[in-house]
Amino acid sequence: MKRFTLILLTCCMVFTLSACGKKNKVSDVDVDLTTMSSTMVYSYVYDMLSHPDNYKGKMVKMDGDSNTTHGGTHSCIVYDALGCCTEGIEYLLPEGEDTYPDDGTKITVVGRFATYTKGEGTYFVLVDSVLE
Repeated sequence: MKRFTLILLTCCMVFTLSACGKKNKVSDVDVDLTTMSSTMVYSYVYDMLSHPDNYKGKMVKMDGDSNTTHGGTHSCIVYDALGCCTEGIEYLLPEGEDTYPDDGTKITVVGRFATYTKGEGTYFVLVDSVLE
């Protein structure tokens, strides 16, 4: 009886600890902006947008504010040290996962850096993104 009780308690504890909500984590990140100061993050994102070929295909992790444009795209916005200048990178969740956070929500997003052309412009996006 004691053995059965011990096994039952162990199973309950394992299920309780392992079922504490859905957490999306991506471990293979090439560029982790979440560990940098705001000045470094802003500079790094500026460099990514200025020299996109250096970052194409790399997994990028960044945190910032969620933003939705008038065209319906979703971006992660970062600020410089003074908070007066912003840069942002669009992100796309995988197909079927279309629950994007409200504007202004603090987010951490991980995705593969890519570019696309629309009209005369080149745009930057994190594809197959995961919100952590």
